[in-house]
Amino acid sequence: MNSTDASAHGLRAARHRGRRRTRLLVAAGAAVLACVVVAGVAVTGAGAAPAELGTIGGTTVTRDELLFHMERVRPAIENEVLVETGSATVDWDAPLGDTTAIDRLRTAALDELAADRVVFELGHEHGLVPFTDFAGFEQTLADTNTARAAQLGEGEVVYGLTSFRAQEFYGRLLADVRTKLASAVSSGDDPLIDVSEAQVRDAFEAHADDWTLNASTYALTRIAVPLASTTAEQFAARLATEGVDAVGSTGATVSASTLDGATGLLDGGSRTPDPRLVAEVATLPVGALSSPVVEQGDHVVYRVDTVTVDRDAAFAAYASRIRAQLVNDALDALIAERVAAQDRQMDSNALHQLTMEDTH
Repeated sequence: MNSTDASAHGLRAARHRGRRRTRLLVAAGAAVLACVVVAGVAVTGAGAAPAELGTIGGTTVTRDELLFHMERVRPAIENEVLVETGSATVDWDAPLGDTTAIDRLRTAALDELAADRVVFELGHEHGLVPFTDFAGFEQTLADTNTARAAQLGEGEVVYGLTSFRAQEFYGRLLADVRTKLASAVSSGDDPLIDVSEAQVRDAFEAHADDWTLNASTYALTRIAVPLASTTAEQFAARLATEGVDAVGSTGATVSASTLDGATGLLDGGSRTPDPRLVAEVATLPVGALSSPVVEQGDHVVYRVDTVTVDRDAAFAAYASRIRAQLVNDALDALIAERVAAQDRQMDSNALHQLTMEDTH
């Protein structure tokens, strides 16, 4: 091998060693990068809450379900914290008494989740919904949207929204089930909630003043003066200091009038008063004067002379409303009782891994 050949051979060997070194470096770099990526995934995974966070009443609470409820209660908790702290924004991780805002949010969401489950469980027991858990709700939402899309595709009329988002569908469904439950649990041969006639009557008697407006008749004295003769304030002040008789003897028109609390009409329906007058008269004691109102070109003040209440008519008018309120109160108590009886087994570490970033 001459010197030229030796030089060429050395150059080729050097190039080969360089390429090999480059391949080794690239491979090493890729391995390092892979380690970084794997480590990054591992760190991220370590910080994320698991798919299952525990159980309530033996039924699994999933991460997605609790995050869903955190979104639902967030506006209320956010407003509560802003009012409490006087801040313009919420620092979810800052100390707030012996807790933090994010802890308060998690707790409120879990409480709502537990109560809503009871509503849907009761609804399922009474045939109002086909599910008892969050997965069942999601399936119902998907089925509803699929059905509406099919109706649209076939040219049928779809009333309301053509496609529901989860939050709005949940709110509508929950309210609907809650309303129908009140009827379902209080009807039938063996109702879960049985409100007797005696209970309705007792509730009426305990708050009779709240129910008597629609069965009250008010005998009034109407005092009127022309608008051009004075102002409302001057007219009211003069009546207060001089009395009805004195004002009546100096140009005011004084006449008897009757207000029917049930219809809100004056003098057998011949006149429709200012709604504010009806509301005010219902609160006035006998002998008191109303605030001035304008009627037919006059300033008018009414004096309450007598109030007659037909209690039987009042009870008949309001019994159904009173019964509905008692049923709703009893349903609230039933739901609270079932919530209190739930066995909660939650993983506190998993709960604390849920952050505000997860709710977006």
